[in-house]
Amino acid sequence: MRIYSIKNLNGVSNYHIGINQIEIDPEEIQIKELVELIEVIQSQHEDTILQFFNDKYILNPDHVLHACYFVQKAFYTKSNISNKKNLELLLYLATKRQIKLSLECFGVNSYNLHNKRISFCIISQKDNIQQVNIEINSYLHSKDIGLNLGNLSIDKFKIVKKYFEFSDNQILTVLKAYGYKNDVLDINSLNLESLYEVLTDLLCEKMALLSLEKRRYI
Repeated sequence: MRIYSIKNLNGVSNYHIGINQIEIDPEEIQIKELVELIEVIQSQHEDTILQFFNDKYILNPDHVLHACYFVQKAFYTKSNISNKKNLELLLYLATKRQIKLSLECFGVNSYNLHNKRISFCIISQKDNIQQVNIEINSYLHSKDIGLNLGNLSIDKFKIVKKYFEFSDNQILTVLKAYGYKNDVLDINSLNLESLYEVLTDLLCEKMALLSLEKRRYI
């Protein structure tokens, strides 16, 4: 598990974020149990948000951290799209206003269960991330495993680029701001770290644009 402490930023209160992946027994866990657990945790821990998500289109931990920030900011400024913070998180992960579309791609599905690996995020104004993580594992009879969201790969880069419809020109424009000299986008392992930084910037920009759209509850 990775735990982050976020200091007051742009009027958003201090808060803590935990990102983790756990191994579950697919014969014991159903989607409905994850939904129930979210309600249990959020009712027992005030000012705490829990969301399980499909990490297929998650670029890296920064993708999740930026989404968490925009969720906190949206509710602070009363510009939230959904009236539930855990659903708002999926909207910002997907950079979409439609909960149905966001759930289809970022909600946990049967593939995640059969793969025995589930990712989740905890956001809390209290320093209780470790305790909530213990309760999750106890409830699901699961265990922590190595967090792989920070791994760099060309395949993941291409998957995320395609899903969010980032063009080569968009990526080149940002790359050139970093000092990239070529006029053609070259995707290889030597510049993969820079390419990830570009996608992180572009994802943050899409989230910022989403936060500026007219408020509408779903």
